[in-house]
Amino acid sequence: MSVVGAVVLASRPLSRRAHPTRASSRARVAAPSSATSPTSPSPFGPSQQRRIASSPSSVPHRRAATTSTRAMVVPALANVLASHWALPALWASCAPAVALAYINPIYAFSVGYGLAVAFGTAFVYAAHVASGAYTTTALAWHMAGGAAYGVRLATFLFVRSVTWAEWRERAKKAPEAKATGFLKQTVVIALCSALYAMMTSPMLWHAQNANAMNAARYGVVVVVGLATQWAGVLLEAAADHQKYKFKATERGKTRWCDEGLYTRCRHPNYLGELLFWIGTYVAGAPAMLTRPVTFIPATLGLAFIVKLMLMAAKRGDAKQSEKYADNAEYKAWYDATCSLVPGN
Repeated sequence: MSVVGAVVLASRPLSRRAHPTRASSRARVAAPSSATSPTSPSPFGPSQQRRIASSPSSVPHRRAATTSTRAMVVPALANVLASHWALPALWASCAPAVALAYINPIYAFSVGYGLAVAFGTAFVYAAHVASGAYTTTALAWHMAGGAAYGVRLATFLFVRSVTWAEWRERAKKAPEAKATGFLKQTVVIALCSALYAMMTSPMLWHAQNANAMNAARYGVVVVVGLATQWAGVLLEAAADHQKYKFKATERGKTRWCDEGLYTRCRHPNYLGELLFWIGTYVAGAPAMLTRPVTFIPATLGLAFIVKLMLMAAKRGDAKQSEKYADNAEYKAWYDATCSLVPGN
C-alpha cells in the first residue's frame, strides 16, 4: 500500500471502519441464533420447546430408529416361528401375564391365566405376520378365538375379583393362595406359563404348518374344531355373565344359581371351557400331523385342562351338596340337572 493510500484510510470516519466493540457485540447477538446451549431454557417456553424438538428435522431420525428396530424384530420373530425355539418362545410370552402372581398368588390361576392365553395368541399372530406367510381363513378364526377367549376371561375375572366379596373370601382360603414367598411364586409362574403354553400350542403349530397341511383332506376337521372352539367361547361367556348377575341379587346371596343355562347344567361355565380347549386342539390337529412330535405338548396341555375341569365340577358338586344337604329344592334341582354334559 502506498503512503497516500494509508493516509486516506486513516482519514476515514471511525463509524465506517470495523469497530472492534460493534463487531464483538454482533458476534454475541448472532451466537444464540446459530447454536443454543443444551442447558439453557428455550426462549419460547416449554410448549414451544417440545414443538421444536418434534420438528420435521427430527422425524427422519425417529423413522430411521423405528425402521432399524423393525428390521431386527421382524426377522427374529419369523426365525423363531420356523425353529425349534417356537414353543419356548410361546412359554416366554405367557410368563409376563402369569407374573401377576407376585402381586397376588391367586392371579396365576385367574386373571393371569386369561391374559396368558391372550399374550400367547398375540405372539403367534405377530410371528406369523413377521414370517410373511399367507394367513388362511381357518388360521385367522383360530387365533381370533384364542384372543377373544383370553381377553374376555381376564376381564371378567378381574372385575369379579374387585366387585365380588364372596369370591375374595374364597380366594384367600384356596390352596393356591398359600404360594407365598419369591421362590415359591417364581416356581408357580414358571410351571403355569409352561402349562398355558402347551395348552395354546395348537394355534402355534397351526401358524407354523398352515401351508403344509392337506386342507382339502382335513378341512372338515378344522371347521368342526373352530365351531367347537367358538361355541365354548360363547357358552362360557354367557354362563359367567348369568351367574355373576344372579350372585349380585339378594336371592343369589343365599341360594345356588339355578337360572338360565344352570337349569340344565350345574357347571355350564366349565363345559364352555372344555369345549374351547377341545376345539382349539382339534382345529390345530391337521397342522400337527405334518410334525407328529407337536402332538406331545398339545396333548399334555389338553389332558391337564380336561382333568382339571372334571375335578372342579366334582368338587363344586360336593361343596354345594354339603351346604344345601337339607334343602329339598336343591335336591330336586340336582337330580334334574347334569354336572357337565346335558343328558349324562
